[in-house]
Amino acid sequence: MLTAQALPETVPARDASDWQWPIDLSRYDWTPTLAPTELAALVALGWDVRRRRDHNPQRPEWAAIVRLVKPLDEARLAIHRPAGRYHERSSLDAVGIILHRCAMTQRPFWAWNAVTWIEDVLAPSQQAFQRAYPGWIDGAVRPYLVGIAYLLDCFTALNRLRGFNRIVLANRVFSPGLVQQAVAPIMATLCGWGYHTARHTDKVPGLVSALLLYNRSPYLADLTAPVIEHCRCYDGACPSKGAGLYGVHRAIAALGFVDPPVRSNGLPTPQIEGIDSLWQEWVERWIATSTLTLKVRQTFRTILFKVGRWLMQHHPDIREPAQWTRELCAAYVAQVERMCVGDYVQRRDALGDRVGRPLSARTKAGYIVAVRTFFSNCQEWEWIPRRFDPARALATPRSILALTGPNPRVIADDIWAKLLWAGLNLEVGDLPANNAGEFYPLELVRAMALVWLFAGLRSDEMTRLRLGCIRWQDEAGHRAGPPPAMGANETICLLDVPTHKTGAAFTDNSVTYKEL
Repeated sequence: MLTAQALPETVPARDASDWQWPIDLSRYDWTPTLAPTELAALVALGWDVRRRRDHNPQRPEWAAIVRLVKPLDEARLAIHRPAGRYHERSSLDAVGIILHRCAMTQRPFWAWNAVTWIEDVLAPSQQAFQRAYPGWIDGAVRPYLVGIAYLLDCFTALNRLRGFNRIVLANRVFSPGLVQQAVAPIMATLCGWGYHTARHTDKVPGLVSALLLYNRSPYLADLTAPVIEHCRCYDGACPSKGAGLYGVHRAIAALGFVDPPVRSNGLPTPQIEGIDSLWQEWVERWIATSTLTLKVRQTFRTILFKVGRWLMQHHPDIREPAQWTRELCAAYVAQVERMCVGDYVQRRDALGDRVGRPLSARTKAGYIVAVRTFFSNCQEWEWIPRRFDPARALATPRSILALTGPNPRVIADDIWAKLLWAGLNLEVGDLPANNAGEFYPLELVRAMALVWLFAGLRSDEMTRLRLGCIRWQDEAGHRAGPPPAMGANETICLLDVPTHKTGAAFTDNSVTYKEL
């Protein structure tokens, strides 16, 4: 549930006087062919079109190609770039590359199609771009190339540029301040909903920048829901589709700029059915107040809605948490024990042939934990009176807990062989380090790797090993001296593992001298 508390207090309004398209395209001569004098001038200039230190603006060739240079220079100057000679030179190099390609293709740059721009000028990736201009190109030139082509409306197929930084391009075209003005309220809204981790938010600035570029405006007020949906489903201009852009769309809608998103099949988001309205209000109130992560809240919301459908079918007189008793808690736990896939859901179309199968023990435990957390919070926040102890009345049965133990995966033989080889051949270059050197001595890392590979100790057992915990034993079980002195291949290395938090002290004898 979206609440007013989750949204920023103010959202910057659009001011039409702040930003306009910086290039008036109607002022230029867009004749789609080069005049013979223009082509001859481009050929004569060669790579001097880069305008480096020996540039001579008085050469007659520059007057011959003014029709080409003027729009490129005006677009270059309209781009927001950091101060300094480095970026000034990079932007001049971008113009030089376009002019040089005009001579190679014998056509003006506005007559190029997307294929020519990508294959002959921009290249599909930064690596391919640097290979095309070895020795003198740098990483800042390509964004200026794309920015100039974008402002002159010559190239807009940004989805065909692999790994291109949309944030940099948006900052160059619209200015960093306007881009941040669009990104900040969306980030604030998403963080208010629980999108706190980098996994949830690191792509948001790039997604917003892509939307602004696709819409050709730095203002959220100029966006529309069809534009966002087209960008997500068809155009591919955004660097990350799916749930990431869906969340951004929801945030923009919550800010009041566009209509809410629709499901992927084009239908509106369905209304919750089969639940008493009062129970749904309680669940939404808890969702808006809980400090659990977004993913956990969404999972618990689904479970609590299933509980609401169960109440409607079997206990229709129970409409709110304050009416629950210990007896009803026991009935719910018993129902979870017998529940199957597809019970008390609104749609089964995505469940396939799993409908009717018994729930796994972990799923059953999760259903009980969700309700226990819900009632614990409601009582803790003094929303309802304490009529029972949720920790006892909604405890997970031992029959379920017994089936939720560890389930380790079997490591494939080829993967295990690679791990063994890596552990036995560790070198200094394999260790993480900074300017001060390695974090741990190589000998320590090798010892820990061998213990992990051959002794099978848990992490807390390994960290409790102490100096002098090694003893040696020969084949007959007698105490042996150091293996280098004995030279016995089957000498066993004993590790004395001290008491740890889940077990008593023991001796591990799984490592032989031959293995070491």
